[in-house]
Amino acid sequence: MKRYLLMLIFFMCFISHKAHAMKEVDYNKLASQFITVLNTKDLGKIEKFVVKNFSPNSLARWEGKGKDRYVGYSMNVALFHGELSVISTELDTSTNRIRHISKVYSKNTDMQHQVVLFFNDDQFQAITGWSIEETPQNQGSKGSLTESQFIEEIKIYTDKLAQRGSFSGTVLLAKNNDILFSAAYGFASRRYDVKNNLETKFQIGSMNKMFTSVAILQLIEAGKVSLDDPLTKFIDKSILGKGDFSKIKIRHLLSHTSGIGNISGYDEIQNKVRSLKDIQHLYTSIDATFEPGTEWRYSNTGMVLLGQVIENVTGENYYDYINENVYKKANMQQSGSYDLDVPVKNTARNYWFSVETGQVTENLMFQSVKGGPAGGGYSTVGDLHKFALAMQNAQLVSRELSNKALSAKPELNAPNWGYGFSVRSSAGNTTVGHNGSHLGMTARLNMYQEKGYILVVLGNFQSSAWPVVAKVDQLIKRL
Repeated sequence: MKRYLLMLIFFMCFISHKAHAMKEVDYNKLASQFITVLNTKDLGKIEKFVVKNFSPNSLARWEGKGKDRYVGYSMNVALFHGELSVISTELDTSTNRIRHISKVYSKNTDMQHQVVLFFNDDQFQAITGWSIEETPQNQGSKGSLTESQFIEEIKIYTDKLAQRGSFSGTVLLAKNNDILFSAAYGFASRRYDVKNNLETKFQIGSMNKMFTSVAILQLIEAGKVSLDDPLTKFIDKSILGKGDFSKIKIRHLLSHTSGIGNISGYDEIQNKVRSLKDIQHLYTSIDATFEPGTEWRYSNTGMVLLGQVIENVTGENYYDYINENVYKKANMQQSGSYDLDVPVKNTARNYWFSVETGQVTENLMFQSVKGGPAGGGYSTVGDLHKFALAMQNAQLVSRELSNKALSAKPELNAPNWGYGFSVRSSAGNTTVGHNGSHLGMTARLNMYQEKGYILVVLGNFQSSAWPVVAKVDQLIKRL
């Protein structure tokens, strides 16, 4: 009997060890299969893989639209990168969310990226999500660059991306006031074969948040608002949801540390929303979810409420205030939150691969009819350059408030965020700005504070802006 028990224990340990070994092999195998499927750029094969290997809970996300979202995202990545070649793999089991990381080389971007697959610990063959991330810090040859070499490298790289079909949009690189390089690529309208130009107005997504934040800072400078004022001083608690909103201060909203949750019901009416009054009845769905200032969580809703504060304090329409006090003061003549169905001249449409149509499609159906305090406006590379200069030169708010906006707030648990601006610092290089992203568009403004460069990239095809920004981030360290 004792001998039998020992044999049984040995057998069970062997099976356990073998299962653990197979478990790790399966991660690699599944990741390899996924990248192989992406490289086919075959919608049917991608869909089949997602249905078979993604967890049921993930496929049921977004009110049952999880499958189509994952398939669509995967197809867009596949088309954008052309082909991904695996360089190395690793498995991260340090948390309860297992990550399989494949370092890959992208044929179209000529860069290294990471394909990260997420797995549940209890369902090791069920993928719960995935992403692809740039890893520019480990790329490129060493050695310093002159400014002329720096500019030429960017030009060559952007031209290459456009030729490979991975960039459609505009680029502007400046040294303070002086524009060093600017160019336009691709089509503003594929329907009518209209090319992008340097005056083309692109949707800028969340970059509207910068303008909303500057407007609040102007009201602070005027003594009408204080950073320490509670939200409930300007918006009645009775129209908000659950939680103690009196603890939320203006500085928390500006730095994304307010703890405010999402607003519900917006997607169902976004094709009818043309003013803040159109969504005020949804404010009751907004909850306060954590103690303000204890953690950082990006909040579109917080910026919407700051837009409401602007209206309540000034008695003006949000859009009118921004037009008069931000755009005009910065001489931004080609910027605004235009209605999507109004034929504003020289505006770019956004393009992405749609699962519904099975082809690259103009995104008209999955966005708001009009931008607002949290995003969705339009601008040009030239106007955003002017905006950056206006912030740096204290033309919009005082030097003191401008410096506060462009500085990180670790004391609020926002080490990478100022007041309405992202802040990234490494080895004496501080990059301040904001990005924007939605289906078919990407945008970025970067102010390289120590070196004086300003980069604006606006794209109207899926992930167009990101490789250009990553390349500049990589090269600027060599100046």
